[in-house]
Amino acid sequence: MSGKVFDTDDEPECDRKDRRQPQGGREGRSIPPGPVTCRTVVALLEEETPLPVVTDLRYDSADPYSVFMVFNAGTDMVIEWEFGRELLNSGRRRLAGLGDVQIWPAEVRGHGLVCMSFRSGWEMFVVAASAVVIDEFMKCTFETVSLGEEGTFLGIESFVSRSSDET
Repeated sequence: MSGKVFDTDDEPECDRKDRRQPQGGREGRSIPPGPVTCRTVVALLEEETPLPVVTDLRYDSADPYSVFMVFNAGTDMVIEWEFGRELLNSGRRRLAGLGDVQIWPAEVRGHGLVCMSFRSGWEMFVVAASAVVIDEFMKCTFETVSLGEEGTFLGIESFVSRSSDET
């Protein structure tokens, strides 16, 4: 897998050389940008004492509108959530989301956090992640696919132009 994985012990960063995009969109690209993966530890806020949970944040230009959070990555029990990249981006600054996923910024003892609630039926859980890690992850996703350029990675324009040429 291309792209760099970082964890809470490292300085958060991603491998920028794999994510540079040539001018002029996706056409002419010999190698698509690699996925972005960030391994971190989030705090599950279910009990009085937060429970640390190993989590992978993933983004891939093949699915440019979505991000994935995989909880307990590397264990037998894995829970994966997919939600909008724009939702995560907005939730870093203000409460965002109306449905199963809500995201908002918080601060505890001078440390910036990004809190996320996930709801499935009657069940709900809330986690808190380092704002520094989320910010760096988002920065890496924007280096992979610029905000507003997601459609060029779906190939919709070429599909639409081929369809209109055939009619």
